[in-house]
Amino acid sequence: MKAVKICVLAVVLMLVSSACMASEAVSDPDLGGGSSRQMMGQIEQIIYGYVSQGGLIDRLAKVEEDLFGRSLPGTIADRHAAILNFLDIGTEEQPSMMFKLGVAEWVVDKKIRASEPAVKRLEDLETNLTGASRAGNPIVMRVESLLATLIMDPVTAQPVVLPGNTTMKFRFMDELSPAKSQAGDYVRLELTNDLIVNQNLIAPAGSLLVTEVREVKRPRMFGIPGEVRLSFNELKPLGPQRPSVVVGDAAQKAIKDARKAGDRGEGAIVGAGAVSLAGAVLLGPVGLVSGAFIRGNSLKIPVGAVTFVQTSGDIVVSGYPIPISLQTNTPTLTAPEPETTSSTGNQEGYSYDPNRDTIIKGDVFNRNTYGTPTNSGTVNTGGDFELPPEQNIN
Repeated sequence: MKAVKICVLAVVLMLVSSACMASEAVSDPDLGGGSSRQMMGQIEQIIYGYVSQGGLIDRLAKVEEDLFGRSLPGTIADRHAAILNFLDIGTEEQPSMMFKLGVAEWVVDKKIRASEPAVKRLEDLETNLTGASRAGNPIVMRVESLLATLIMDPVTAQPVVLPGNTTMKFRFMDELSPAKSQAGDYVRLELTNDLIVNQNLIAPAGSLLVTEVREVKRPRMFGIPGEVRLSFNELKPLGPQRPSVVVGDAAQKAIKDARKAGDRGEGAIVGAGAVSLAGAVLLGPVGLVSGAFIRGNSLKIPVGAVTFVQTSGDIVVSGYPIPISLQTNTPTLTAPEPETTSSTGNQEGYSYDPNRDTIIKGDVFNRNTYGTPTNSGTVNTGGDFELPPEQNIN
């Protein structure tokens, strides 16, 4: 127990010593760039799933106690930045805590619950594996201890090029209709299959697609139908990068293939072309666009409806190198070669299979620009908990 406290203290000191640098490292558009009150709310949303009431100092002290087992010194702004980076950004040497939690979920269930708060995901994992939650202990210790139980090697991340035009299938988690939806609403869509590049897990099934209701027109007199315009903004993978997505030729082809195969989710495929649904018409966009246009009087997109999108261009993302013991012989999807610009070209070699993961093989590492990643040789054998020394935030 003494060793545990020493390790936690070391983490705290490294967090504080790098807090000023951390304030510049917050690159996620969902994080940082706001007031201390906004950043505090973002931290609480990640951990608890809600924003607390009360003073900033008391709320920050609670978060630090829950995460690390003690409060951090430094200014409020520095502590906020350090915590946000620790939770969702990470460093070149160590992925973020949410990255590691996602890996733990994927190892157990082959899916993550990205829409749930961290404490809920962690408690459920602990209960499933050990029969009881370790609530009351520092969260960071619980995550590392869980990983030590599940896998032998430390969890690392390395840069991987995710090619443009990579097609992904998503399932609606929220109902959508012109009668109830409002502009500015966020609609949750979850990835149905794992996205893997060169045996690096980029986005497990359950990863979220950030989708916003851009415009709503209610049904009007004389039979004028209602309309909903959606913006498919970006995918939230394991790492901090946020690949933008569009509905281009590759996604439209996947939609057509899904319709031919009879895969309509819970009653609809939302996307390009026209499809009948409860007397309404879904009109998909033409060409390379970032959303969908839905029109109809009595239209209701139910939970479980599916849609397809594609990455808009090549992007370097953080991937989890899957250990050989966890790799599967899933049929592969031939993806286009990495490009430097966006493209609407067809994705050659694609054939629709609703039960197949998106697995991309090929030399897609950008070693000349980003260097060859080095993995730690340290083996975590369980037993006494110990945080890796690279856990500081830079």
